[in-house]
Amino acid sequence: MDFTRTPNIAIFADYENIAIGVRNGRYGDFDIDLVLERLLDKGKIVVKKAYADWTRYKTARRPLHEAAFELIEIPHVSYSGKNSADIRLVVDALDLCYTKDHIDVFVVISGDSDFSPLVSKLRENAKKVIAMGVKNSTSDLLVENCDEFIYY
Repeated sequence: MDFTRTPNIAIFADYENIAIGVRNGRYGDFDIDLVLERLLDKGKIVVKKAYADWTRYKTARRPLHEAAFELIEIPHVSYSGKNSADIRLVVDALDLCYTKDHIDVFVVISGDSDFSPLVSKLRENAKKVIAMGVKNSTSDLLVENCDEFIYY
């Protein structure tokens, strides 16, 4: 990473995971502006993607749209039993890692341990990885694998 310039940041949000964690933690509604404020001192945010079945989170769409997030629609129906949002997020993050050299920092908004292999692969490719999740619903494995972890 070139430290002579401001790092470029890509954010990948597993919206369902963070929204459920915030709700179960009794923090009210998830506030994307709080997240963005915490990340502004880390660099310049150049990519923002949020993954969910947006038919289940209609009220969340507007604030995310206003914050310039690309909303990736992932229908909740899954024949494999796997979380399609997680898989799509991983594929998109790795695609960006391998095709866009100007991204220095990857932010994963989730507390899900399933993202630990992604974190490892990004770090293997000399990318800094920051994750953000809710304290009581975040995997210790994810926290340990990241360069930095921010609790919501």
